[in-house]
Amino acid sequence: MNRLDRSVRVSSDLTPKRVCSFFASLGRLNHSFTPVTKSKRTDTDMDIIPWASPKPDSFLFDRARGTHHWFAALDALTLSAEPGHVPLAQNWRMDVRVDAAREVHLDGSGCFPAGGSGKGFDAAIRDYQSHYLCRSTTATPCSSYVEIANQGNLIPFDERPARNHYLLHLASVKNLLRFVLKPSVPGKVDFEMAIFQLAGIRLPDNPGNSDAEKLVNALQARGLDEVKEFAHALSDALGENEPHWWAAFAHEIGDLRATNDWTDAVRKTGQGHIEPGEWLMAWHYSPELAGRLYRPTVAEAGTCAFHFPSPPQASYGITMPLVAGSPAVRELIHPPLKGDISAEACIGFGKAVDSPVSVSGQHDMAVWFRTRRHEHGRSLALNQPPSIPAQAWLLRHAILP
Repeated sequence: MNRLDRSVRVSSDLTPKRVCSFFASLGRLNHSFTPVTKSKRTDTDMDIIPWASPKPDSFLFDRARGTHHWFAALDALTLSAEPGHVPLAQNWRMDVRVDAAREVHLDGSGCFPAGGSGKGFDAAIRDYQSHYLCRSTTATPCSSYVEIANQGNLIPFDERPARNHYLLHLASVKNLLRFVLKPSVPGKVDFEMAIFQLAGIRLPDNPGNSDAEKLVNALQARGLDEVKEFAHALSDALGENEPHWWAAFAHEIGDLRATNDWTDAVRKTGQGHIEPGEWLMAWHYSPELAGRLYRPTVAEAGTCAFHFPSPPQASYGITMPLVAGSPAVRELIHPPLKGDISAEACIGFGKAVDSPVSVSGQHDMAVWFRTRRHEHGRSLALNQPPSIPAQAWLLRHAILP
């Protein structure tokens, strides 16, 4: 899932130079690294509040503060009319997975606003993605989630899933095409040639759902081998700076090869940005092919309003399903599969036949977010072991009444 396709944009600000930010709409980024100036901070800013039962808006990363230079920007996000901004701000205040070392890394990036002036917090998140996540995981400077500052979220050997507990990654075909067909992408021409050779069609630079469907139909008509070759060409075009993959456990989603309707998978994995009728690709693979596995944090989720941080002591991330009563599934992030491995793991295409989220409009979406997060919180409090830390965490952040 790539939230890459896992993430959702709650702002429509996208420029060719911010191709990394585009992956926030794919679900959970190819841009050259540009150094940015560090923001100022003082030891006082990081002070922990000494009194009991602080208010939810006094937290950052589940640590209560007397003050912090990000609070003004987070408060502005909370007061925004955009329905996804309130849960976004709440997630950054409550994500216990961002420890002190990662916080120092985030603060030292220079992307985040100090005080009430400057860009908004959502723009800062996109800048951080562009500068610090759009990197190779093997070359220096590497993507921030594989750096030492995030080693607390590296899943240790004794907690890694067994090799036969296969992972599943979902991605929007339309959004992937929109990225690789940007004029700024180095592999654009080679990718266009590959598409013509594999499917016999040419696509516009900004393809829509109908263009994606045309491509999917052409590839499916030619067989699974051509579909896998397409996955290979896509991997080559995305290059070494392809962002992390979001993955769920395949057995918790169900066998996607048995149906063309993947609406249920989209809902279970919390991909609320997917439109009805949108085509997706899927990769099914052993965890041993993925290399290092990490618990996701808000720093990797981008401006994803449908993300929900995992509770304290949870071994993996946990999705917030988009429909009440649907089971949550475990999730993690890892470096993308590349080349032949990506091609072999690709299992084809499916469609979100129905809308993943049943409401629309700012007011209805704001109510939906509030209700769905409370329902999900109650489910975590009842079902997530150990339940006592999870309940206390949810109460601290007013997820539970």
